[in-house]
Amino acid sequence: MNLPAIFSFTLGIWQSLVIVALFVWVYCLVDIVRHEFKNDGKITWLLIVFFLPILGSLLYLSTGKSRRMLKA
Repeated sequence: MNLPAIFSFTLGIWQSLVIVALFVWVYCLVDIVRHEFKNDGKITWLLIVFFLPILGSLLYLSTGKSRRMLKA
């Protein structure tokens, strides 16, 4: 068993997951800023996604996008 090769492989997987999570987080923040929400939803979603990056991004993608106001 080649321990340095296994460590390098798992480190690469973790780095990839962190980069994907970072891109999803930035996408959610930009999407929130660019759209209007009902009531004070924009501030609420910004705070949730900013302070809980992974969980907040998943919550926003699953429920928050449907709470946006439709453009006329």
